[in-house]
Amino acid sequence: MMKITIIGCGNMGQALAQRLSPTSQLFFYDHNKEKSEILEQQGYGTACRNIIEAMCSSEIIILAVKPQNLKQLADLITEKLKGNQMIVSLLAGTTIETLRNHFPAVKIIRMMPNLPLLYGEGVIGLSLSKTQTNEDKEHLKKLFAPLGKIYWLDEEKIDALTALAGSGPAFFFSMVEAMVDAGIAMGFSASDAQDLIYQMLKGSLILLEQTTKHPGELKWQIASPQGTTIAGLKRLEELALRAGIINTFLAAYDRAKILSSS
Repeated sequence: MMKITIIGCGNMGQALAQRLSPTSQLFFYDHNKEKSEILEQQGYGTACRNIIEAMCSSEIIILAVKPQNLKQLADLITEKLKGNQMIVSLLAGTTIETLRNHFPAVKIIRMMPNLPLLYGEGVIGLSLSKTQTNEDKEHLKKLFAPLGKIYWLDEEKIDALTALAGSGPAFFFSMVEAMVDAGIAMGFSASDAQDLIYQMLKGSLILLEQTTKHPGELKWQIASPQGTTIAGLKRLEELALRAGIINTFLAAYDRAKILSSS
C-alpha cells in the first residue's frame, strides 16, 4: 500500500482521507489535533503527534493547508524531506516555482480538486513539474482515480480550472437554492421543491451527456412558440442572467490570477 501523509485536515483534507483510505495507508497532521484524531477514529488512517512523525515514512505528502501557512510549514519540514518523496500541493495560487523554492529536493505536483471528490465525482486538475516522468504520471493517475476524473493541465490553466471547477460548485449551489426558493413561492414545501429540482437537474445532465447535443439545441427543443419556456427565457435575457454567470466565473478567475502573482 502507498503511504501518504495529509497535512491539513479541513474539508478537503477530510474528503481526501475518506476517498484514499481504502487503497492507501494514510497519516494525518493538523495543528488542531482534534481534526486528525477524528479521522483516525473514523478508521481512515493514523493521527500523528507532530508533523515530522506524520511525513517521515510516506512516499507522497499532500499539502492541504492555507497558502499563507506555506512558509511556516516549509520551515518545519524542508530539511526532513527525502529525495524519493513527492509533494502534492493543493495550495491555491501557489506556483510550482514557488513550491520548488521552498522544497528544492523533491518532486512537486500541483493538484486542484473540487469537493465532489468526496463521492468519487470530483474534477481533479494535476500539473506536473519538469522533473516528472511518464511513469510518475501513470502512477498518480491510478492513485487519484478514486477521487474522480483526472485532468492533466499546463500550469497556466490551473487558475481557470480553479474558477470553473473549484469555485463552480458554490455558484451552482446558489443557483439551485434560488430554484428551490422559486418552488416554495409557487406553493411547494421546501422538501418537495428540493426533490423536484434535484430530479430535474439530474435528468437534464443525463440528457446533455447522452444526447451529446449542444445545450442551445436542447433548449430550443423545450421552448415552444408563445409557451411558458420561452417566456421564462425572455426574462432570463432581460435580467442578463447569462452575462451574470459568465462574469461570476471570470471574477473567480481574476482573483485566482491575483493570488498566483502575489
